[in-house]
Amino acid sequence: MNRNRMLNICRNAGYTPSAASWRERDGCTYVMARRQQTPVLLVSGSAPEIFEGTRVSAGGDSVLACRLNKQNAAALRELFPCTAPASLSGHAASMGFGDRLGLVTGAHIKALEGSGAFPVLAQQSKRELSLTGRTWCDMLDCVTWQVFEAGYEGGYAADGDHLKTFEEVREAIDGGATMITLDCSEQTNPTAAGLSSAEAAELCGRRLDTALTAQWNADYEEKTVSLGGGFGIRLALEILPSLYLAYSGALAFVERIDRELIRKSGRPVALEISLDETETETSPAAHYFVASALQKRGVTIESIAPRFCGEFQKGIDYIGDVTRFQAEFAVHAQIARALGYRLSVHSGSDKFSVFPYVGRLTDFRFHLKTSGTSWVEAVRVIAACNPELFKRMLKFSCEKFREAKAHYHVSGQAERVPSMDRIAAKDLPGLLDGADARQVIHITYGYLLQAVDEQNRPLFRDEIYDTLRRNKAALDAAITAHSRRHLECLGVLDPPVSGSNGADAPRLQQTKKHD
Repeated sequence: MNRNRMLNICRNAGYTPSAASWRERDGCTYVMARRQQTPVLLVSGSAPEIFEGTRVSAGGDSVLACRLNKQNAAALRELFPCTAPASLSGHAASMGFGDRLGLVTGAHIKALEGSGAFPVLAQQSKRELSLTGRTWCDMLDCVTWQVFEAGYEGGYAADGDHLKTFEEVREAIDGGATMITLDCSEQTNPTAAGLSSAEAAELCGRRLDTALTAQWNADYEEKTVSLGGGFGIRLALEILPSLYLAYSGALAFVERIDRELIRKSGRPVALEISLDETETETSPAAHYFVASALQKRGVTIESIAPRFCGEFQKGIDYIGDVTRFQAEFAVHAQIARALGYRLSVHSGSDKFSVFPYVGRLTDFRFHLKTSGTSWVEAVRVIAACNPELFKRMLKFSCEKFREAKAHYHVSGQAERVPSMDRIAAKDLPGLLDGADARQVIHITYGYLLQAVDEQNRPLFRDEIYDTLRRNKAALDAAITAHSRRHLECLGVLDPPVSGSNGADAPRLQQTKKHD
């Protein structure tokens, strides 16, 4: 069927097609279209049996109208592999985009134009899925449809984010994940750093396998490892026992996940090690020990996320000494460079003051995770387009903020959010420039999306989606602009960022040895 006939069917049946999604395959035409904000896949000709749908006739022609369900999403990925997640490995810079609402993947794709960053478009943690009431498959299917609708064929990865258990990792891999971010916080001993060297040595003798610790001592004791670039790591004898106690459980956990799940998956699955979900900063010595010990066990690492100095809180800029961060980040970047993987930055949303260092000091070989910032910017659109809904949302979020802080480490305070009584409607979006309101909205998304009244009717969810769908152009523009600001400051857009965003960044201070 030619394009004019398909357009005629769409017009007569009340559908508005997406021009970017138009594809031809084996005599059939495939196009995403919408009728009254409801999306559908239209297939002309003899549609493959893997698709299910209803025939729609107009002017003597007919097409198969396919709902955006699980079966049709799987069929789309089979027929058009570009809509299925691909391997992250082999890419220099990559960025994880979280889409909590399932509405803005197209905007994330638009933001990437002119960028050297490879996108992780399907990225949700177990916590986020639970709080939004979605499953891993729901999230991946949603990304599949939006990738097709955008006409995007550049590839993307799917990240099972911050997974803590064997079963969580298996579920994500079975669901199609091409990246696993393994959260090792529950296998790490946080008290080890506070022990004296004598106490740590005594505990090692009682708790750990003596043959293993003897091998580690032979590998690391009193050796200074040259990392190149003027950097070196000295693993002093007095710190080794505490490193063994802190990370031996995590090493065994990672090795098991790699051996029993990733290697048996039958496809490339990138493995990221998360060491950041802890109060203890990851020293260069700890970083080197974990990475090199895993490599000795045959584990292939895509990236490691250390716990950096300062604070990477949700939705706001970096808190801490930027000069210290720059110097210490340079060491971590050199460890990753020397051992052949990439450095990863978690809770990376809106860390504009340190982005230039993340890009430059890694030679633009990094992974950066963002998630909630797109949700906050979507709420900003609600504030502009539906002020009364925004007021109700922010009031409710302030009431739930203390409860939500059980899931997230943030310093914002609901009590400091300005009263909305005397704020003009046009000024409401500006409230989200403040750290307190921004974090209140950022971490209460689950409460807003799942709140119901006495009749079990959603208090906010339906109106949130309705407002954003009716203002989709404004939503896409806001998300694209905000995401591009991240990429610009990281230096991965052409032309490179300049001026205050990074060109004038102070020169790093190289330190020769780091315990």
